[in-house]
Amino acid sequence: MQAIRLHPAPPSHPAYSPTNPAPTSALRLDHAIPIPKPTRPDELLIHVHATTIVRDMLTWPETYRHEYTIPGNDLAGTVVEVFDSKDTVSGAYQPGDEVFGMSPADRAATWAEYTVVRTGEIAHKPTGLGWAQAAGLPLSAQTAYEALFVHAGIGVPSLGDAIHNLKKKKKEKDEAAHKLPAKQKLLITGASGAVGIHLVQLAAAAGGLYVVAATSSDARNREFLVDLGADETVEYASLDTRAAEFDSVVDAVGGEVLARCWDYVKPDGGVLVSVDSSSFDFVERHAQRGIRREGVRALFFIVEGSAEALRFVAGLAEDGGLVSLVNRIFAFEEIQEAYELGNGRSEGRGKVVLVR
Repeated sequence: MQAIRLHPAPPSHPAYSPTNPAPTSALRLDHAIPIPKPTRPDELLIHVHATTIVRDMLTWPETYRHEYTIPGNDLAGTVVEVFDSKDTVSGAYQPGDEVFGMSPADRAATWAEYTVVRTGEIAHKPTGLGWAQAAGLPLSAQTAYEALFVHAGIGVPSLGDAIHNLKKKKKEKDEAAHKLPAKQKLLITGASGAVGIHLVQLAAAAGGLYVVAATSSDARNREFLVDLGADETVEYASLDTRAAEFDSVVDAVGGEVLARCWDYVKPDGGVLVSVDSSSFDFVERHAQRGIRREGVRALFFIVEGSAEALRFVAGLAEDGGLVSLVNRIFAFEEIQEAYELGNGRSEGRGKVVLVR
């Protein structure tokens, strides 16, 4: 099979690592690689039709767990083989089923013609979505799902309630209804980014939230974010007037934006969650800087993913309540150009997708 692998550093250079990340040129499409096989009852072999570029992947420790790593987490594809069709776990899927999902960081291998996944990491592909759109959902949408419904403590709605909440919000917008602040106020930073757009949509689906989407430009992003479900947008420069206003803040930017978020969250019982990969130790670092607030529950997390979350996402997508945006599509042969775009600050919205 064909697969994109991360080649090791030349003998005359230091080994690549998170502190000495590989250059994009180390990502190469290789041929004649053995096709993996399911080896346990809950494993399936997937023919990958589309996968995505994940930002900062070349700085992750898991990327260097062995030489010639095949990266990649998101996938949309077709089941080719199950470990045992009579098994009650893997038997839920049959060859030919169209699925989407996410491999965890320690078993990333979706930048390949074929990959092995476990049943808890996939769900049936949302009907009506193409391969590229489906591949753009799992990591970003599940990160948003876990940020809101697991770590921020916001109650996960039933699928029926979520669809109802989204339709109600759209009707209110169409009728220009006055929106009164809900019991809980939520601030999302990086709201127009790959994870942010799913945070806005899932927060709108949750109901009972007044969703404020932070953006670098109201002129460029306000209409887009309100259409996704935000009640209000605010530019970062204006956030300093919103001290201690929000019950929950979910950050997808990091850096000084995240540092300022301590001022925006309520000091007694507020929640501050960051999904920015470079902010994994922000609580400790901010404590050393003296900007951490007592009474605020703050954390960074790495998405775990689940079939339950994927089914929820798929249900919303099928009903039109969750939009998957694709910035640009590349062939596997264009991996280096694709990674450069996906790892940068592109003006386009949505994911950079690799297709076969």
